[in-house]
Amino acid sequence: MALIHTPASPIPEQLEGVHLFHFDGAPCAQRVRFALGEKGLARGREVVFDSVTPDDVTGEDGKWVSRRVSLVKKEHMTDAYAAIHPDMVVPALVHDGRLYLESMDIITYLDEAFGGDPMVPADPELRTATMARVEQAKKLHLSLRYVTFHWGLGRLAMLKPKERNSLSDLAANGQDGENLVSFYSAFSTRSIPDAVNQDHLTKLYAAFCELDVELADGRTFLMGDTLTIADPFWAMKVLRLKETGYPFPSYHPALNSWFERIRARPAFQNEVMGRNRMNNRFFTAKSAVDNLLGRGLKRALADIAA
Repeated sequence: MALIHTPASPIPEQLEGVHLFHFDGAPCAQRVRFALGEKGLARGREVVFDSVTPDDVTGEDGKWVSRRVSLVKKEHMTDAYAAIHPDMVVPALVHDGRLYLESMDIITYLDEAFGGDPMVPADPELRTATMARVEQAKKLHLSLRYVTFHWGLGRLAMLKPKERNSLSDLAANGQDGENLVSFYSAFSTRSIPDAVNQDHLTKLYAAFCELDVELADGRTFLMGDTLTIADPFWAMKVLRLKETGYPFPSYHPALNSWFERIRARPAFQNEVMGRNRMNNRFFTAKSAVDNLLGRGLKRALADIAA
């Protein structure tokens, strides 16, 4: 069973139906939106993330209510959102007043609550292998953050001193399980050594090489011929790194072909990309220019793969 959380905020218990607190460009939120799509739930109306007006707290049949938490506007670093998710990250899902945090728990819950083709295998052996792949992806979450912030987001993600102080104050009252305070402090002051970023890129490269070898046997999905929870966990990593300029076709052709199969699914096109297409194009173009100028991820990756 997925873990139900008791928030400090009074908002979740007032919500009826399915409500997702998310950001369109966040990989963890994207994998949950993908799962929602696979379960037949479409994106519904948009409401302010902390709104509790009579119209905004009600759900929609066959749809989920979008409560967008803008990472650009730092809405995740506000008192209102920290009371919902103490780690100040997205996503958070509420179903009929019950709050679920952490994308793996959310997808597991969706599997239990909405049926359809299971994303968490019932077969014990396959389930164990699948969840091991998920755990591997989770452990590389930090590496994805370092790599995409350094070679992708750059100055756009830096916090001003006042914002860092505010984040520190919020974290003192929460858990900060994501270690956002220490990360943003180091990133915003340019004090992360190049060797650290390179090490995180190396870890991702090694994992992608491993997956590429397995997928070369002709399987359709990561765990065989059936879509599982492992697929969105890894697909959103690939999507984010493609936006950061990682040349998957050159280094991991089988993995790239698998990703294109995932990308072609309606759940990916409608729920993952949807309103994220403009951001995707912007960062893809930005990384292409950086790679062309020799300061992007492609050059660093060439040194690792040599």
